[in-house]
Amino acid sequence: MKAERCTKRSLEVLTMYKLGSDAEAHFHGLTGPFEFTDLPECVPEYTNVGWTLGNDCPYRCTHCYSMSARHKGANLELWMVDRVADQLSRLGIETVNLGGNEPLFTHGLDTAKSLLPYIIRSLTERRIAVGLTTAGISLVHLNRSHQDELRLLNDIDISFDSPFEEEHDRNRCAALYGMAERSLTICCLHGIARTIIMTAMNWNFDRAHLKAMVDLARRYDANLRINPLKPVEAAHMGIMPDAQMFYAGFAYLMAECEQIDLGEPLLATVCSHSGKGCPCGRSSFRIHSITPEGKIPVAPCVYLHEYKVGDLLTEDISHIVNSAQFRSFRRRVANPTVVAGCDGCAHLDTCRGGCAARSYLHNLHEFGMRSLFSRDPYCLRNHSDSWRLGEFPQKPTLPTDRTLVHRNYLCTWIGKPR
Repeated sequence: MKAERCTKRSLEVLTMYKLGSDAEAHFHGLTGPFEFTDLPECVPEYTNVGWTLGNDCPYRCTHCYSMSARHKGANLELWMVDRVADQLSRLGIETVNLGGNEPLFTHGLDTAKSLLPYIIRSLTERRIAVGLTTAGISLVHLNRSHQDELRLLNDIDISFDSPFEEEHDRNRCAALYGMAERSLTICCLHGIARTIIMTAMNWNFDRAHLKAMVDLARRYDANLRINPLKPVEAAHMGIMPDAQMFYAGFAYLMAECEQIDLGEPLLATVCSHSGKGCPCGRSSFRIHSITPEGKIPVAPCVYLHEYKVGDLLTEDISHIVNSAQFRSFRRRVANPTVVAGCDGCAHLDTCRGGCAARSYLHNLHEFGMRSLFSRDPYCLRNHSDSWRLGEFPQKPTLPTDRTLVHRNYLCTWIGKPR
């Protein structure tokens, strides 16, 4: 009876939010629906945060998920940095990843005014481990002009869209492959933990690309991290891997690598690993770039811009993480049986409906409806013929002696080539 009530309520919400997929609707006040507000929530354990710095970037990557979440008009100031760092420290945050936009550009494209070195110091002084996600330019700049701050970094993620130079540069609309490789060399020289990060798309997640990517990671003694594409914009639907490619690609990677993190709930499930579902809004969240009005909003998930809320410059962080937006994510994790199509699934305890962002965005673009309680398009029950073909490691023991800013942050996978 309860399941019927929840299903009915979900359909009502979907009808209310059967809207277009305007990627910038959140700038006009549209908020993602707050569903099943009478249900309990999971207990939050916030440890990992991402922070998008700046509102400009000279590159135009085809799969960019942050362009539609940032508008030019305001820059960070020193007091703002200290305010954000103090708020994170008060909440007990352990790691912060600086990324989302090329982090060097805190003041447009004027690198001479960049506050990136100050931000690294400000967070580190509060005993927060700092990581950097970059296409290369931010790290090269730090190595040239700010080596003291460079050495403070805990770990660095370097973006590669392809292990093949021409493809990578074409997708980035800039000649960046050489800078990315140079960044790996800089990490090696300074002894900084490094990870190659690739967004999995239908043109770069086949065996040939993955083998070359594993070889690249071996060559630089780097970890390998894969973010399956989340279709933030409708155009992204055309470059998403299908379910068979998703499971086949990860089966190969997991056979070639030691498992470091299984934040992707579907992979935790196929490995019989004890997972807790999607980490967004539960153990991690995202600080968005400053708005033209001078506000710094926060969101439970970097990909779901419609759930951004508040202003970290004027509101207390404890108030923001207890907003309706954050509570919606905690309800989804705590009540997977009300996720449409999930009730009765044998994988529910670990999968818990899969990735919230991928589920929400795929449902939006495929059916024109907005619901956080949507089922993952790579659903294990729906695609058993795809994932059962792969041989996934069972009950892997994940290392606990490595601090990486992307562990238990985002629905992502991290491995280390054997």
